[in-house]
Amino acid sequence: MAVLNSLDWASVRRHYDERHKVHLYLCDLHQRGAVHEFSSIALGITNPDGNYSAAEHGLGPKIIGTNVDAENKVFNLADNFVTLDSARSVPDLVRRAGLKYLQIGVGSEISCMVNPNVCWVANTRTIWTHLVIKHADSIAKADVELALYREADVTSEMAYQMWSAIHAELGVALTRIAEIGQQLAAKAEVFPGEITFLWADAIASQLYNIHHR
Repeated sequence: MAVLNSLDWASVRRHYDERHKVHLYLCDLHQRGAVHEFSSIALGITNPDGNYSAAEHGLGPKIIGTNVDAENKVFNLADNFVTLDSARSVPDLVRRAGLKYLQIGVGSEISCMVNPNVCWVANTRTIWTHLVIKHADSIAKADVELALYREADVTSEMAYQMWSAIHAELGVALTRIAEIGQQLAAKAEVFPGEITFLWADAIASQLYNIHHR
């Protein structure tokens, strides 16, 4: 995991703080039943920090514009995520929601933003970071393998199974990345993020932004 030494841990911490702030706000909106504002942020429409996966690919407006009663369905999906004590069912819950353009990448990010003590993000950033470490810090190999996920037909059964499998792998992988990140941040005299999966997400995002081509 030598590649993690390239990170500016103060920057990672700032990234974590921004995401944590959005997490708290989303939870407050959810508790108040503010369906419109919640769904707009959870889909990265009014705040990209609410969902990188959706914001980077312009999926939020497509989800809202294509699906009937989309805002309520997104809110109800978040209802299911909030009560989870295991993230293993996230891919299945996303699939059952049946929302066009809302696949495991976007859905898992919503799950983490409302229940980060249990759920993790499975998007291009976290998958790529996992692959870099899996391939002994080889960015080139990670780039090649990531393409398999990015180029797959997201509506196909094969893509669903592939994304479900990598989602399951990420639970352990991101926990380990967060642990190493805590040690490196402490050495840099930076207080690490308290919530494991939000901290791992911040690490992955920073690493991806620096090194991914």
